[in-house]
Amino acid sequence: MHPLITRIGDAVLGTDRKVRLRVTLAMIAFYGYSISSMLLLFAIDIGLVKRGPGLWLLVYMWAGMITFYTLVRTDWSSRLGNPGMDLPQCLYATVAILWAYLISGEVRSSVLMLVALVLVFGMFSLKAREVLTLGIFTVASLGVIMTGMVLSDPQMDPRMEFIRFVLAAGTLPAVSGVAYYVSKMRNRLQEQKSELAHALDLLQEIASRDELTRLVNRRHMQQRIEQEASMQLRSGEPFCLALIDLDHFKRVNDQHGHAVGDQVLKEFADAALQALRKTDILARWGGEEFLLLLPNEQPGSAQAALARIADCLRAHQHTPGASGLPVTFSAGLTDHPAGEPLHETLERADQALYCAKDQGRNRTVMRTAAHTPEPNTLADARQV
Repeated sequence: MHPLITRIGDAVLGTDRKVRLRVTLAMIAFYGYSISSMLLLFAIDIGLVKRGPGLWLLVYMWAGMITFYTLVRTDWSSRLGNPGMDLPQCLYATVAILWAYLISGEVRSSVLMLVALVLVFGMFSLKAREVLTLGIFTVASLGVIMTGMVLSDPQMDPRMEFIRFVLAAGTLPAVSGVAYYVSKMRNRLQEQKSELAHALDLLQEIASRDELTRLVNRRHMQQRIEQEASMQLRSGEPFCLALIDLDHFKRVNDQHGHAVGDQVLKEFADAALQALRKTDILARWGGEEFLLLLPNEQPGSAQAALARIADCLRAHQHTPGASGLPVTFSAGLTDHPAGEPLHETLERADQALYCAKDQGRNRTVMRTAAHTPEPNTLADARQV
């Protein structure tokens, strides 16, 4: 699409998706008012409608059109609690049609067809209760206007007005009924769509989380580090990975039972999340192994994050409800050079982890892409 047309469309309809949709619906009313205005001007020109009442009706229509467009386009309608201004627009249009019926003389019967158009518009935009409100308002207002016309004009044939009212009163409820049914079906579909979206979110949450620790699982973490690697190619921002293993975890399960082992895993996860930034991602990689993604970090500063985890873990072990076991961990830390296959980065982190275990555990070993191991003891704590 031509850039100029795009800019004009954005200026008229807006750039926000929801506002744009509401304004588009309002522009349908703009089309209807434009056609009606041309016909009204023609009727004034040929003498079917008196000039004064006809021009006042034109002012009424376009004052409303501009007001509703402004409210929806600026999203002030949302602040008023009615984002699309659907029911007010339908009621306003109905008043304009009834006004036209009042002043249209011998062609007034044709004007009533426009009421059905408003109801059809309403079935796709109004709630079921609002459709009923619009239908009742239309029939009642039409009855009042016809009665007033008969009482104020001796030349008006009450029998003809009675026939018109009965036809309108018989037809409009049927149209309203269809509009009500369609509106209820539409609302139900929207509810089902919302329920399905909520269920999908829950399923995605379940599929991406470890049930025990509530950390992201291995599959989700693999997708996340692949995304981070793709972003690195575009932005050049570094990131590090750390493979973490809880020391002597098998001994915890053997001596204290799997329930205590599960408690230890949850304690580690809670302590680590407390120490990490919101942008860092910790995943349960398998068993007692965890993988830590540290976006926009160099290996030197990434070591500080692992030290914070160790400090929080020691502090967490003295909180009420904790297992009371002096849990420590070993970690292999590495950076990810742009363009390097991820499996090579993970293998390097795994090698660094084994190096940390060989050096006595309870420490982090950093191995950069240049394969230079640098041991760093996190804490001198009694092993589990």
